Amino acid sequence: MTPLRDLSVAYRKFGGSVQALTGVTVDLPGEGIVGLLGRNGAGKTTLLRVLCGHESRYTGTVDVARPAMYAGDRWPHGYDQSLRSLMGHLARVHPAYDKPRALELLEAFGVDPGQRSLSRGQLSAGLASLALASRARVTLLDEPTLGLDAPSRALLAKAIVEEQGDHPRLIVLSTHLIDECADLFERVLVLHEGRLVVDDDAEELRSAHVRVQGPVADLEGLPVVGPIERLGNQATGIVRRDDAPSHLRAVPVRLQELASVLTEGAPS
Repeated sequence: MTPLRDLSVAYRKFGGSVQALTGVTVDLPGEGIVGLLGRNGAGKTTLLRVLCGHESRYTGTVDVARPAMYAGDRWPHGYDQSLRSLMGHLARVHPAYDKPRALELLEAFGVDPGQRSLSRGQLSAGLASLALASRARVTLLDEPTLGLDAPSRALLAKAIVEEQGDHPRLIVLSTHLIDECADLFERVLVLHEGRLVVDDDAEELRSAHVRVQGPVADLEGLPVVGPIERLGNQATGIVRRDDAPSHLRAVPVRLQELASVLTEGAPS
């Protein structure tokens, strides 16, 4: 387990401070794929930076296996370098780093490790490839699909599944393309304005909610999660499955839609 206890992070800004995380407490599993979801500015990248040791300005307790591996869509040290140079660094830091696997993944994405000028998609794919090949016990992927086309996103999902199957570890994946990644997640964390508002098993979270449709009057009396959408005298809304009346039509809810409505009315 990787426990976080009462984790808070504040940044100084314009003479004041901005609260990036507030009182986040969660036990992350030692193995599994965890989806880290939330709107822009929710605190996802800050949380990942704390987990990998790139952010030390926090209060609370963080107990995580180090060295963790973090990959986003930009160079980890803030300046351009070749992926080949970064691979040399990984070999020194991560004992289980698999260079042949890194080269295999880079070739699959069509990324030249010696090239310094990379597109956003090439950089995202390249850094994600190195992160997976690092075999770090804690692997953190921050929006790894930015700039990737649909075939490359599918290839990345396949690589994540293969790596997790062959070399189990904790993989935390932050993404806005929730529905494309939903089948990867075993657990879902949702941040809203720096606070953890959802921590649940991914399948249980999905199956616990449905979208119901029926007369407006029938929905107005239900404990709806998020807004009621009206069309004439009919309406739809998301409710917990246990609260769905049997006479109303109920359909499954996509995880992306559910994550969105669960943060609409979340307390700040």
